[in-house]
Amino acid sequence: MAPTPDEQSFVTWLRENGAEFPKLAWPVVTPNGLRGAVATGAIASGEAMLRIPKKLLISEELCLQDTELKPIYEGNRDVFTRDDPVIALFLMRELTKGDASFYAPYLRILPYPTTIQDWTEDELSELRDSYLVDMAKRRIAEVRVFYSRIFDRLDEKYPGRFPRSEYTFERFAWMWKTIQARTFGRRLPWTALVPFADCLNHQNVATKYDFDVDGNGVFRLFPSRTNAYEQGSEVFNSYGRRPNSQLLLDYGFALEHNEWDTVDIELPRAAPAAKAKTTFRRRSMRIDCHTSLDEVLAMDMSAEAADNQAEWLRVLHEALSTALKSFDTSVAQDEETLQQHGERLSDRKCVAIVYRVNRMKIVERLLNEVSEALAKHTALGSAAIDISAGMQQLEIAQ
Repeated sequence: MAPTPDEQSFVTWLRENGAEFPKLAWPVVTPNGLRGAVATGAIASGEAMLRIPKKLLISEELCLQDTELKPIYEGNRDVFTRDDPVIALFLMRELTKGDASFYAPYLRILPYPTTIQDWTEDELSELRDSYLVDMAKRRIAEVRVFYSRIFDRLDEKYPGRFPRSEYTFERFAWMWKTIQARTFGRRLPWTALVPFADCLNHQNVATKYDFDVDGNGVFRLFPSRTNAYEQGSEVFNSYGRRPNSQLLLDYGFALEHNEWDTVDIELPRAAPAAKAKTTFRRRSMRIDCHTSLDEVLAMDMSAEAADNQAEWLRVLHEALSTALKSFDTSVAQDEETLQQHGERLSDRKCVAIVYRVNRMKIVERLLNEVSEALAKHTALGSAAIDISAGMQQLEIAQ
């Protein structure tokens, strides 16, 4: 993949300002068709893959100290309480500068972060997750509320200084989503965009980063633990232990085998039979691919239900079965669709299928365990009845 002029300009800008990534080639087309980075040489665990100096970071600290914007932030703290609007306004101001902005080479390579917030109603329905759909709609509404609050205030106090023709909602949404999708912060003193570090694709691999170790003023990203890269392999960052729902909200993709994915199961307070003691401790439970029945028993079965475990298991079985039926499809059907027709489906349809297949597998796994436990209870119950009947016959014979 030959870099575009903007991509080449970005790489040049990085190197001219002290960034180092001697064993990485970017941009390349990855096997799944995305823009990513590959190792040009073996990278060992604990070896810094890249070094980005502080002068290239766009941090909340940098924004708050900006000569032009500092009085704006300080004079309107009630609308700039979060880091998102602080950084968003700074980025929008930099966009208005065009090539005069120091960050222009970086801003030019930033794609619009397409997430499920951009999906149509029909596309969202393919997720089979009404809660996630509601979350996406709330995100859209939240961005509009922040835009109105900020720029209504700026129009009122600084008329003409932030013209809506340049500070459009579309630009604000672009920058807001960019912040949600690309910033680092957990191990930094503040939230920050780290140019080039944010160009690596996500995978559930072991990575770590540090900043300003021994006062070096540098952001470094490493593969960690057992993670290492051979020459020619794609190099990843890990965005953290995130379920597919969060990956879809922030980044617009879902992983096929996401060990951190979760499903929320609605639990009844009691069985339909009025006298059955099958109460649950919670209204819902969150399960993942590691959740075991023993864990559920410990967390969700009340003391009253423990005396009637078989009935409790039947109610749990029904709750899981109901959740599985709500997908209105099956793992086998969806996997066959992807295998036989995936190339003809839209990217969003494929992502939606991957999302729901992973969730169905999580539910199926626990449902199978509950079914096995119920079968054992049934067998034990039958054995107890046989023993009781045998004892009665023995007593009659005597």
